[in-house]
Amino acid sequence: MIFFKKKRIELGEGHILQYTIFEHKKFGGIWIYNWKTIIQNRFHTHAFNAIAFLLWGSYTEAVLDNDGTIIEKEVNQWMKPRFLPMDYTHKILKAKPNTWTIVFFGKWKETWKEYFEDTNTWVTY
Repeated sequence: MIFFKKKRIELGEGHILQYTIFEHKKFGGIWIYNWKTIIQNRFHTHAFNAIAFLLWGSYTEAVLDNDGTIIEKEVNQWMKPRFLPMDYTHKILKAKPNTWTIVFFGKWKETWKEYFEDTNTWVTY
């Protein structure tokens, strides 16, 4: 169980500052993100279902559809809930400066995946 922790996450160019309010893999938790992302170098899923809210700023993400199609989406509606299921495969392409989100997530399953386009490789964690 984690309470009130700051963590820097590197996923390509730029980074994310993650502020954990509460995290427990059996119950879920709350994270706040400050995005400093230029481009993430891999697609990823999550080990949990989540509801995310954009608090400030905006970002562009690429979503990998089940048929292999990549769709770009602009996330720019503040306080609109976004459901992110476990199998939602995406990466952040660019975040505007000072972009903030809050994520409420549920119980973790045992695995999640990352997809690397340059090598056409899936990795399960």
